Amino acid sequence: MSEQDNFKEELAKIDERIETLEKNVQMGKDMKDLHEDERFKRLFVEGYFDAEETRIASLLFTPSGLKRDQMENIMDKATGIRNCKQYLATVLIDAAMAPDQIEEEKNYRAELTANNSIVVEEK
Repeated sequence: MSEQDNFKEELAKIDERIETLEKNVQMGKDMKDLHEDERFKRLFVEGYFDAEETRIASLLFTPSGLKRDQMENIMDKATGIRNCKQYLATVLIDAAMAPDQIEEEKNYRAELTANNSIVVEEK
Protein backbone atom coordinates (compact mmCIF):
# COMPACT_ATOMS: atom_id res chain seq x y z
CA MET A 1 0.00 0.00 0.00
CA SER A 2 1.36 3.40 -0.94
CA GLU A 3 1.95 6.26 1.45
CA GLN A 4 -0.92 8.14 -0.16
CA ASP A 5 -3.27 5.16 0.31
CA ASN A 6 -2.21 4.83 3.97
CA PHE A 7 -2.80 8.53 4.50
CA LYS A 8 -6.24 8.42 2.87
CA GLU A 9 -7.13 5.36 4.94
CA GLU A 10 -6.12 7.11 8.17
CA LEU A 11 -8.22 10.14 7.27
CA ALA A 12 -11.18 7.88 6.47
CA LYS A 13 -10.84 6.23 9.89
CA ILE A 14 -10.81 9.63 11.57
CA ASP A 15 -13.92 10.66 9.62
CA GLU A 16 -15.68 7.43 10.63
CA ARG A 17 -14.86 8.05 14.30
CA ILE A 18 -16.18 11.61 14.04
CA GLU A 19 -19.38 10.35 12.43
CA THR A 20 -19.86 7.79 15.21
CA LEU A 21 -19.22 10.43 17.87
CA GLU A 22 -21.74 12.78 16.25
CA LYS A 23 -24.31 9.97 16.37
CA ASN A 24 -23.51 9.55 20.09
CA VAL A 25 -24.25 13.25 20.64
CA GLN A 26 -27.60 12.89 18.86
CA MET A 27 -28.48 9.75 20.85
CA GLY A 28 -27.80 11.66 24.05
CA LYS A 29 -30.13 14.44 22.93
CA ASP A 30 -32.77 11.85 22.04
CA MET A 31 -32.35 10.21 25.45
CA LYS A 32 -32.82 13.52 27.25
CA ASP A 33 -35.96 14.17 25.18
CA LEU A 34 -37.29 10.74 26.14
CA HIS A 35 -36.69 11.39 29.83
CA GLU A 36 -38.82 14.52 29.56
CA ASP A 37 -41.65 12.63 27.85
CA GLU A 38 -44.41 11.75 30.36
CA ARG A 39 -45.34 8.56 28.50
CA PHE A 40 -41.75 7.32 28.64
CA LYS A 41 -41.59 8.13 32.34
CA ARG A 42 -44.85 6.32 33.02
CA LEU A 43 -44.10 3.22 30.90
CA PHE A 44 -40.41 2.74 31.46
CA VAL A 45 -39.11 4.70 34.42
CA GLU A 46 -42.08 4.14 36.74
CA GLY A 47 -43.53 1.00 35.17
CA TYR A 48 -40.49 -1.03 34.20
CA PHE A 49 -37.48 0.31 36.08
CA ASP A 50 -39.28 0.98 39.34
CA ALA A 51 -42.43 -1.12 39.69
CA GLU A 52 -41.27 -4.20 37.78
CA GLU A 53 -37.87 -4.13 39.46
CA THR A 54 -39.57 -4.01 42.87
CA ARG A 55 -41.95 -6.81 41.93
CA ILE A 56 -39.11 -9.03 40.75
CA ALA A 57 -37.06 -8.33 43.88
CA SER A 58 -40.03 -9.19 46.08
CA LEU A 59 -40.38 -12.54 44.30
CA LEU A 60 -36.77 -13.33 45.09
CA PHE A 61 -37.08 -12.48 48.76
CA THR A 62 -40.49 -13.95 49.43
CA PRO A 63 -40.32 -17.45 50.86
CA SER A 64 -42.13 -19.69 48.45
CA GLY A 65 -41.80 -22.92 46.59
CA LEU A 66 -40.24 -21.46 43.46
CA LYS A 67 -38.64 -24.04 41.25
CA ARG A 68 -35.14 -23.65 39.85
CA ASP A 69 -36.38 -22.65 36.37
CA GLN A 70 -38.72 -20.06 37.90
CA MET A 71 -35.82 -18.58 39.89
CA GLU A 72 -33.69 -18.48 36.74
CA ASN A 73 -36.50 -16.73 34.89
CA ILE A 74 -36.76 -14.11 37.64
CA MET A 75 -33.00 -13.59 37.59
CA ASP A 76 -33.09 -13.21 33.80
CA LYS A 77 -35.76 -10.51 34.14
CA ALA A 78 -33.71 -8.69 36.77
CA THR A 79 -30.64 -8.92 34.56
CA GLY A 80 -32.64 -7.51 31.64
CA ILE A 81 -33.68 -4.48 33.69
CA ARG A 82 -30.10 -3.93 34.85
CA ASN A 83 -28.76 -4.24 31.29
CA CYS A 84 -31.34 -1.80 29.97
CA LYS A 85 -30.50 0.74 32.68
CA GLN A 86 -26.79 0.29 31.95
CA TYR A 87 -27.35 0.84 28.24
CA LEU A 88 -29.30 4.06 28.85
CA ALA A 89 -26.60 5.32 31.22
CA THR A 90 -23.90 4.46 28.69
CA VAL A 91 -25.71 6.44 25.99
CA LEU A 92 -25.67 9.51 28.24
CA ILE A 93 -22.02 9.03 29.21
CA ASP A 94 -20.94 8.55 25.60
CA ALA A 95 -22.92 11.63 24.55
CA ALA A 96 -21.32 13.74 27.28
CA MET A 97 -17.80 12.71 26.26
CA ALA A 98 -18.34 12.93 22.51
CA PRO A 99 -17.91 16.72 21.94
CA ASP A 100 -14.39 16.70 23.38
CA GLN A 101 -13.54 13.56 21.42
CA ILE A 102 -14.87 15.12 18.21
CA GLU A 103 -12.67 18.14 18.79
CA GLU A 104 -9.64 15.88 19.37
CA GLU A 105 -10.33 13.94 16.17
CA LYS A 106 -10.74 17.14 14.16
CA ASN A 107 -7.50 18.52 15.58
CA TYR A 108 -5.72 15.24 14.80
CA ARG A 109 -7.06 15.33 11.22
CA ALA A 110 -5.94 18.95 10.81
CA GLU A 111 -2.51 18.10 12.19
CA LEU A 112 -2.12 15.15 9.84
CA THR A 113 -3.12 17.16 6.79
CA ALA A 114 -0.91 20.11 7.78
CA ASN A 115 2.13 17.84 8.18
CA ASN A 116 1.59 15.90 4.98
CA SER A 117 2.24 16.93 1.41
CA ILE A 118 -0.30 14.43 0.02
CA VAL A 119 -3.34 16.23 -1.37
CA VAL A 120 -6.73 14.78 -0.47
CA GLU A 121 -10.26 16.09 -0.59
CA GLU A 122 -11.35 17.82 2.62
CA LYS A 123 -14.53 16.73 4.38
